[in-house]
Amino acid sequence: MSSLVFSRSFHAALLTKSLLVLGPFLSLGLVLVVLWSLVAWFAVIYPRSLIQEVQDELQNTAANAAGETGGLLHEAEGSLRTLDLLLLTRRTKDQGQDATVSLLTDTLRESSRGMTDLMLANTDGRLWRIPSGSTPFTSLGPDSFLRELRDKGAPPVIVGAPLSLRPGGRMVLPLTIRLSGDNGMFEAAVAFIDVESLLRLYRARQQRPGMAIFLERADGTALARVPELPDLLGRKVLEDRPERRLPASAPAAGQFETGDASLDGQDRIVAYRTLKNYPLRVFVSLTEDRVLGGYLAQRRAVLAFSLLVSLTAVGLMVWLTRVQHRNQLAEAEREATADASPMGLFRAALDGRTVYANETYLQLLELDRAQLAWGWLDRLPEDQRDAARQDWITSVRDGHAMDRLRQLTRADGTEMVLAVRTRPMRLNGRIVAYAGTVLDVTEPVRQQEAARMLSAIIDSSPDYIVQTSIDGQIVYLNPAVRQRLGMADDAPLNDLHQSQFFVQGGHERYHREILPAVMRDGHWHGRWAVRTRSGPHLPVDCTLILHRDEHQTVRNFSWMLRDISAELAVERERERTQAVMSAVARSVPVEMLAVDTDERVLFCNRTLEQRLGLPSRAWEGRAADQVLGSTLYAVVQPLIQRALAGESSVVEWRDEETPDRDAPRYLELSYAPLLGENGTPIGAYGVGRDVTDIKEEQIRLLKASNTDTLTELLNRAGFASHVETALQRARDRGELVALLYLDLDRFKPVNDEYGHPVGDALLKAVAGRLRHALRPQDLVARLGGDEFAVFLHHVAKPDDAQVVAEKLVHALSMPFRIGALELHIGTSVGFCVQWARQVEINALVTQADAQLYHAKRAGRGQARGRVCSLSPEPKAPAV
Repeated sequence: MSSLVFSRSFHAALLTKSLLVLGPFLSLGLVLVVLWSLVAWFAVIYPRSLIQEVQDELQNTAANAAGETGGLLHEAEGSLRTLDLLLLTRRTKDQGQDATVSLLTDTLRESSRGMTDLMLANTDGRLWRIPSGSTPFTSLGPDSFLRELRDKGAPPVIVGAPLSLRPGGRMVLPLTIRLSGDNGMFEAAVAFIDVESLLRLYRARQQRPGMAIFLERADGTALARVPELPDLLGRKVLEDRPERRLPASAPAAGQFETGDASLDGQDRIVAYRTLKNYPLRVFVSLTEDRVLGGYLAQRRAVLAFSLLVSLTAVGLMVWLTRVQHRNQLAEAEREATADASPMGLFRAALDGRTVYANETYLQLLELDRAQLAWGWLDRLPEDQRDAARQDWITSVRDGHAMDRLRQLTRADGTEMVLAVRTRPMRLNGRIVAYAGTVLDVTEPVRQQEAARMLSAIIDSSPDYIVQTSIDGQIVYLNPAVRQRLGMADDAPLNDLHQSQFFVQGGHERYHREILPAVMRDGHWHGRWAVRTRSGPHLPVDCTLILHRDEHQTVRNFSWMLRDISAELAVERERERTQAVMSAVARSVPVEMLAVDTDERVLFCNRTLEQRLGLPSRAWEGRAADQVLGSTLYAVVQPLIQRALAGESSVVEWRDEETPDRDAPRYLELSYAPLLGENGTPIGAYGVGRDVTDIKEEQIRLLKASNTDTLTELLNRAGFASHVETALQRARDRGELVALLYLDLDRFKPVNDEYGHPVGDALLKAVAGRLRHALRPQDLVARLGGDEFAVFLHHVAKPDDAQVVAEKLVHALSMPFRIGALELHIGTSVGFCVQWARQVEINALVTQADAQLYHAKRAGRGQARGRVCSLSPEPKAPAV
């Protein structure tokens, strides 16, 4: 009866403890956690979300502003490149006064909508407006932005600081390039972008009050800002505010916040974007008070309320702690005695629920107090829980004691075995509860299991395992040895000694080499041969282990012998095969290389060694990039990677660095995976074959088929092929193209009067003048007889084709001197101009030929042409 009363009082005390100790603290703690989680979200995450939303908006604005700025700079740079190309091709005496140059400059100015002006310059700071006179338009002095062009390492395009070309004039942003050719006093071309026009673009992007857009050069020079700040343009702001400097590793686009480091001293949220191809950054910012003004007042109110609630909760916890302290002292005395026990103690109700356990029990089962009731069942594997629960119910029903071994998995993944013993608690002959103990028996069980497993392994091993005493007497043979010796499994081992199995000289080697090593190191491993009762000596891989007892006294030896006769035969066969394959590979004229999966060289034949200038086998242990050199490795490395991935590949490589040849050498490189026994790549091998003679013959035949043998111009087939390629590039760029057909005037009389040799010489001279009069990229061909054709791409405007046609008429109207003869001929030209995306080549040829016919009928020395269906440039199709 007393036990039953004790059990009920224990349950009541446990419930009261849970309610008094855990309930209030958990409730108050949960309230505080939820409250301060909301406060943390409102104080930290919510403002960051507001800022991030604004930063994303600013990032889009920065991207758009950077795109417009880059487009304006790119358009100005394109104008400079066009002017440079025209100056390079014109080569007139006074290029600044050249009408064509002036016309092009005016066209480029007009196309920029008045936002860009073009001038020619000298690095000493002088500027000439086109058309130019002898007097400069203005002089910026020797320390202007043009001085950077004096440095050979200067960038191709230089963006200068804003300046005014005239006192009180508008501010302009200079963009300059060095002229490609020798143009006398002109060394550079400069485009001046109107800063006010640039600011208008930025003002259109100001979407919110407090927003600022700022253009800055990489060295910190201020180029433009809206809203404007006094005396800002041209100033290097990084010298005044070095904290604004972005690190060299900063990405091309990003976001950040400023304190008083902003130009106007206000806290700002900033996004920036670096311009592609130009050392400029566009910063877009918004003052923080525009984003967080109303939020800050709300945050102060929320923090004050949360602090008041938290102080109230802490006061309640302190009061509850004092009330519970007296109860905890009384319970601690009782629990300390049980917890001091080295065994796990527990008591369980009849339904299997644990109602009490000491600390050792909880540690063994890795439970906390909250898991006490059914923790022992939850710790079992899920598929064993129903059986364990039924076992408990059966034992309680029959009133039996229980002795069980339970295998559990620890939290660290290791297995443990617990011995659980329970006995019924009886009151007046009636079982009211069960008490029990838990003991960790993992190590004893593991030792027993290891001994059984070791015995099973030794008995089933195909290797020969022998144990001998310290004097060499054999005390154990595993079944494999007995079967080899023809002994029954139960045959006695009387009079068997290890020396009976030593081959000739084995006894001396055992005492000289093996036994000292075993006594020193505790083991010895090596190859040996043993004698059998029948047949030849048996080669074995031998391991000898020394066993000592706890007093370090030698007890016995274990011999582990593995038959390696088959392995030795395979090794000998492999060595013979490798020797044959190595001899073949080293003697063939092709270059051979093999690498492992880490690109370490496994083999390099003599042909490749000689080409790389390596001593014999100098490649052993080295990486492929060290052996091949940077140039060849850059070609081979992708092939090696594909081979390691299981793919074969073949490429043709043009070797420009062959020391003993003036012309390049062509190699056909083939790489394939080196497969292991399981079919997976264990490396890669490659073969290089010299195909220079074949390639040179292909090139010679291709050139001969596309070239006119007399004039060395393109023939009809070569012209058609090159025009198709050039036309495709022009379509991609949206360019104007022109086709010119030429027919020589008065050529037949020359041919008839002076003969074909003079006619051929005259045709060669005509070809030379055509090449000289045209740009290097223009295509010129002899179609047959005295007919020629010219294809122009990158035509700036339709009138340029007329200019080129008249230039060719003028060039061929000048006298030709062939030997002692002075010959006068001329040419008639028909041409057609059209957008490349609208060109149908046959229609273009028909139009040019028709214009040539009209030129012939109009008289000799004429150039006639037309603009073929020219409409505004068609847009590229959307993809």
